[in-house]
Amino acid sequence: MTSVNKLFASFSSLMRILSISWKSSRKWTLLSTFFIALEIISGLGVLYLLKQMVDVVTEVLAEPTAADNVGEVLHYVVLTGLGTLAYVVARALAGFARETQGMLVADHVDNMVQETAISVDLAFYESPLYHDTLERARQSGSQRPAQVASNLMLLGKNILMLAAIVVMIATINWLLLPIILFAIVPALIARIYFTRILYDWQRRRTQMERRAGYLDWLMTSDIHAKELRLNQLGNFLRFKYKHIRDDIRGEKLAISRKRTMVESIVAVVASMIFFTSLGYLAWQTAQGQNSVGELVLFLLIFQRAQTMGQELVQQLSKLYEDHLYMGMLFEFMDMQHTVPRSTQPVKIVHSEKANLKLENVCFAYPGTHKNVIKNVNMEIKPGQIVALVGANGSGKTSLIKLMTRLYDPTEGSIQINGIDAQNCDIDEYRQLFSVIFQDYSHYAESVHENIRFGHINGSDAAQTVPWAAENAGAAAFIEELDDKYDTMLTRLFDNGKELSVGQWQKIALARAFMLKSNIVILDEPTSAMDPVAESELFENFRERISHRSALVISHRLSTIRLADYIYVMDDGEIKESGTHESLFELGGIYHDLFSRQAKYYQHDLI
Repeated sequence: MTSVNKLFASFSSLMRILSISWKSSRKWTLLSTFFIALEIISGLGVLYLLKQMVDVVTEVLAEPTAADNVGEVLHYVVLTGLGTLAYVVARALAGFARETQGMLVADHVDNMVQETAISVDLAFYESPLYHDTLERARQSGSQRPAQVASNLMLLGKNILMLAAIVVMIATINWLLLPIILFAIVPALIARIYFTRILYDWQRRRTQMERRAGYLDWLMTSDIHAKELRLNQLGNFLRFKYKHIRDDIRGEKLAISRKRTMVESIVAVVASMIFFTSLGYLAWQTAQGQNSVGELVLFLLIFQRAQTMGQELVQQLSKLYEDHLYMGMLFEFMDMQHTVPRSTQPVKIVHSEKANLKLENVCFAYPGTHKNVIKNVNMEIKPGQIVALVGANGSGKTSLIKLMTRLYDPTEGSIQINGIDAQNCDIDEYRQLFSVIFQDYSHYAESVHENIRFGHINGSDAAQTVPWAAENAGAAAFIEELDDKYDTMLTRLFDNGKELSVGQWQKIALARAFMLKSNIVILDEPTSAMDPVAESELFENFRERISHRSALVISHRLSTIRLADYIYVMDDGEIKESGTHESLFELGGIYHDLFSRQAKYYQHDLI
């Protein structure tokens, strides 16, 4: 990237941060600016009044009638006191305004990150890019934009104060001006240099930080607590975590040591120059070339200038650092959709009859070249129950992702009632489906909410939630819970109750039944249920799903046999299709799968 491009990128990033600050709270942005301006004016006024007071005192003491001129001295004392009071109040109010604005900006950025996280496509979450980008966004933190806004205001204040101090020093002796440069510029260069080094190191260490976080999660998560103890993995994982953290800490401390050494040398040189200049000015004052007030003013303003110079260095380097890390945040927020959105979507005619058709569908996951779905042709007709069978890893779940447009095919097309799915509004299209995946979610919410999440925008949850629970076979055990549908689930928070795997599966199934969709897709819906519960669920399955279309993925014979039509998948391809009877007579893959499982249900009679 050229220098011009870097400068443009920095300016663009800065303007974007300022826009975020302004949008988060116009009121507190204006108030912060006003109080900072008041702080600058009152602070400079106090310095000037102190000089005037010292000069008046010096003149009064030189006159024989000093006692008669005390009133003029008191006049400046009162003005200086009022100016100091105004400065203290303005400084406190400016700090409060910046703090308030900072919290509002942080909340606004959190909202923007969450909005991005829920809008990006599934491909983002299923790639290493997601983990690295999100980790960097977390490192940048929601506080960064607030820090930038605050630092910009403080930077503006200190620049104005420093400019005024430079003018004051010039009125004393312009030869003293280079001292300011020697006190500020080398320290600024050193700080920015090491800020860049630390940033580059942090970016390189992203995956190692994630690895350490993962190991910490393994040791502290309840999910792995049983295996970790039974297999005695605790000390092994702890050693690996310590080794990674030792490497990270060692590399970071090495950078910090070099930075501390360089900054110390710069500070020593600046201090030596300052005291040399102070000696020179004191000599001039003793020679009568300067007033005592000018000497006092130099001591005051140089001390103030030195403090402001240090703050200026810190703010500029912090601003530079924040700019770098904000780039990480913006990188996350600028993630693009991998599933395209049609600019002029075709309206889907909503009816109970929905025909889903896949024609010559092929698919390879982003970043890979191997097709996991190969030339698939299949159809789910209105009201039809279709079963999809095949070994683990044959591509069944990937096919569901394509049907529901979590991904788009790399070749071929998916049509709903003759309309290409890619020409439909993606949100409207996805509402055609109710899906339960194998890795369904366990929400740390009430039973009611866990089921209602299947149709969060529904207005009749009080009636539909019990209905869905009844159809999923969950109503019986829910009624036995202490708080019934208000029972909090999982032990993540106080008073939460953990369900069995089979009960959780029924809750997930109820969630899928909530949405009055056209097609119900169930991926291993009864894998954790006992045979009785499974039998009860599928006895009147058509009535439970209100005679909608259904795609059922299962390895169980009882589930497969209920289907009107069966597709057999192997290595990403549809190898066989037909009814149970026709496939069994064919003597192919389906016959082999069915026979292997059926033998466990057969008994030799003696």
